[in-house]
Amino acid sequence: MDQPDSAPGAQDSAAAPASRIAFERLRERTDELELLVSGLFAFALLTLPARVFDAWVRASIHVDGALDLALRFGFQVGVGLGYALGFAFLAHLAIRAYWVGLIGLKSTFPEGIRWDRVPMMGSVTRPWYQRQVGDLGQTIDRVDRAASILFAMTTLVALLLVWVGLQASLGLLLCGLVGGLFEERERATSIAIGVGYVLFLAVGMMPVLLDRIVARREAAGRPARRLRRLTERLLRVLGWIFPQRLISAVQFTLQSNLPGRGFMVVYIAVFVLAMASSVVLIMDSARLSLFDSYEVLTAEAVDHGMLGAHYESLRGDGDRMAFYPMIPADRVSDTHLRLFIPHRPQRDNPLARERCAGLHRGRNEAPGAEAASAGQACLASMWSVTLDGVPVVLDEFIATERRDLGMRGLLGYIEVSGLRPGLHRLHLEWNAEGGESGPLRRREYRIPFWFTPGVDQAAAGAP
Repeated sequence: MDQPDSAPGAQDSAAAPASRIAFERLRERTDELELLVSGLFAFALLTLPARVFDAWVRASIHVDGALDLALRFGFQVGVGLGYALGFAFLAHLAIRAYWVGLIGLKSTFPEGIRWDRVPMMGSVTRPWYQRQVGDLGQTIDRVDRAASILFAMTTLVALLLVWVGLQASLGLLLCGLVGGLFEERERATSIAIGVGYVLFLAVGMMPVLLDRIVARREAAGRPARRLRRLTERLLRVLGWIFPQRLISAVQFTLQSNLPGRGFMVVYIAVFVLAMASSVVLIMDSARLSLFDSYEVLTAEAVDHGMLGAHYESLRGDGDRMAFYPMIPADRVSDTHLRLFIPHRPQRDNPLARERCAGLHRGRNEAPGAEAASAGQACLASMWSVTLDGVPVVLDEFIATERRDLGMRGLLGYIEVSGLRPGLHRLHLEWNAEGGESGPLRRREYRIPFWFTPGVDQAAAGAP
C-alpha cells in the first residue's frame, strides 16, 4: 500500500537544514555583548594614535620613496582607525547607557509618560511632544536600533580600514620596487602608483557597468554569455582584493535597510574623517599649538629667533618631527661647539642623485673607509654653514650614527675659543641653489647661542 505523500510544509521543513544558532536567545544577550566589546575597544583604540604616531616618526627619518609612502599611509590608517572607531565606540557606549536608563525607567514606571500630568503643556504642545517622543517603549526600541546599527557600522568600517591599509601599503611597496628598476626612480614610482590606482578603480567599477550591459542585452533577447563570464571573473578578482564574505553580510544588510544615499554619505564621510585625523595630529605636533592667538611673536618671528628643537638639551616630545641641525645647548663655554647635521633620506637621496657624481645613481656603493668619505663629501656638498657670517668648512665633519637621537648625519666641532663672550649665530642652508617651492627647495636654519667661557673657569676655580 502506497504511503500518503507528506504535506508540502513538512517537506520544506525536512529539506531545510536546522539552524545551529537560536537567534532569539542570542538577541537577548546581544546588548550585553555590544557593551562588552565597546568597552574593551573604545579606550584601547583611543590610545592607539599616539603609539602609531611615535612609531611612524621614529621610522620615517630612515626611509624614502615608496617605503616612506607605505609607512605614511599605514600611519594614516592607524590613526584614523584609532580616533574614528574609538569615538564611535564611545558614542555606542553612551547610547547604550541611555538605553539602560530608559529600561530602568520603564521597569520603575510601567505606565511610561503620563502626559496629563506633565506641567507647562497645553492643547498644542502636548500633542506635538506626543508625536515627537511617542511611547516610552517605542523610544527604547528606537534607541536599541540606533545602538545596534552604530555598532555594526563601526565594525564594518574597522574591517575595511584595516584591509584597505594592508592592501594599499603592499601596493605602494610593489610600485616602489617597480620604480627602482628605472633611472628616474621617483617618476617611475609615481607612474606605477597612478597605473595601479586606475586599474584598481577599473576592476571595482567594471562589474557594475558590465552587469548593466548584460541586463540590457538579455532583456532585448540577445545572448551575453561572454560578458556574464567576464563579470563573474572580475567579481572573483574583487573577492581576492576585498574580504567580501567578511564584510558583505554587514554592508548589504545596512545598505538594503537604510536610506541608500544617507548610508553612502555616512560611509564615505567616516573614511574621509578617519584619514583626515592623521593630518590634524601631524599639524598639532609640528606647531606649538593647533590653535593660537600669537599676533606679536608669530611663527615667522620665532623662526628667525630661537627654536628649542635646535638644542639637544631643550628638545621635548613636541620636537619629535623636528629633524633639524642641533648643538648641545643654547650656552657654550667650551673651546669647540659640536654641530650635528641630520641625514634625511626623503630629501637628501633625490638631491644626491642629481649632485653627487661620486655615487652610482645616488647610492653609496664604496667599500670600507671610502664609503665614509664618499657619504661625507656628498652630504657636505648639500650644506653651507656660517658662524656670524664667516663660512664654516665641513671637510672635517664625519659620518655619524646617533642612537640617542635615532638619526644618522654629519658631526663636527667648530672652534669658538676666539669668539667674544655673548650672543653668536649659526646659519645653515640646505640646497642653497634650490628654488622657493617643491621638495628640493632651499631650507634655512638659524641657531643662536651664547658663548660664556668665564662660567666654567669660575666653576673650576671655586673651592
